[in-house]
Amino acid sequence: MEGRPTCAMEASRSRPRPAGLLATFVALALTLAPAAGAATRNVTPNDRAFSAQWELADNAIMGARTAWGTSTGAGVVVAVLDTGAQLDHPDLAGNLWTNPADGSHGYDFVNHDNDPSDDNGHGTSVAGIIAARGNNGIGVTGVAPQTKLMIVKVLGADGSGDEGQVAAGVLYAVRNGAKIINLSMAGPQDDPTLEAALQTARDAGVLIVAAAGNNGADLDTTPAYPASAPLDNVIAVASTDERGALAGDSGFGRNSVAIAAPGEDIDSTATGGRYGVRSGTSQAAAHVSGVLALELAAKPGATAQELRAALLAGARRTTLPVASGALDAAGALRALAGNARRLVKRTVTTRTRTRAAARRSVVAAA
Repeated sequence: MEGRPTCAMEASRSRPRPAGLLATFVALALTLAPAAGAATRNVTPNDRAFSAQWELADNAIMGARTAWGTSTGAGVVVAVLDTGAQLDHPDLAGNLWTNPADGSHGYDFVNHDNDPSDDNGHGTSVAGIIAARGNNGIGVTGVAPQTKLMIVKVLGADGSGDEGQVAAGVLYAVRNGAKIINLSMAGPQDDPTLEAALQTARDAGVLIVAAAGNNGADLDTTPAYPASAPLDNVIAVASTDERGALAGDSGFGRNSVAIAAPGEDIDSTATGGRYGVRSGTSQAAAHVSGVLALELAAKPGATAQELRAALLAGARRTTLPVASGALDAAGALRALAGNARRLVKRTVTTRTRTRAAARRSVVAAA
């Protein structure tokens, strides 16, 4: 969702991984979940490209391997509103949500059918970061490797769409039970139809994770939507690199952007059954959605406010120009295990509302 769709997609800087890394799909009957009563431990999955996933393999970056000793996201559904996903990708197929009404894995609001296949590649990357199937002996692992993915196509082949499609996708996800919605997209306008859908999500206890955009803007003064929507269920995410520094083109905001997460040179699933590297706040937002899924699986009765509060309270304090700090999966789970209700009041932030000119609103992948 940038104002210039082609530029927004260029910011993802896709680099396909060589086909040889695919190997034969081996469905191993293994799980990352710890045995009941087992002590928390660092977990290392057997996915072939795991070592290339710098943000997960190095536990010092975001504590993912420690977090997996407590939760792997089982029983949680995350809605991915994007360009769709490759539904038969060997690292995604086993983690797709299925609609009990029609057997589909989501919906396509661009072509108006129940086949949300990806004709761009952006959504496949985002979906894999959130919940590529882990410990299956191939490819990569997602942040929440046992979470189910509800695929909702709201952006077209060029990576762009309009706010009405996104709003319809949000309402679909809410109706079908998703408690976390990933919006790896950004646009310049505050659209009332989309904001109403985000409010409906809030009323239903659904969290929205939104990319802060890839134009290097300070969202405190130059809002980007939906990240800048004035609702406390919207979590805006900036992007960091392997050094922990803010990515050069990442949106930021000490008041309006909640948290920063890894977004540069991120290995994930790609169309054609392949793997590739992309960069941007889209990838950063996906990491946050994955951590929220870990939280919800660890504490299924937690409210949206409690999940958000634990996410921000568990963040690593840094000098990054965001409200809380850097994403820490293990820290979020520790905060959630404590008194999350007590944290809620401390982490609710106020947002400044800026209404843009009333003209057609175009959104594009971030």
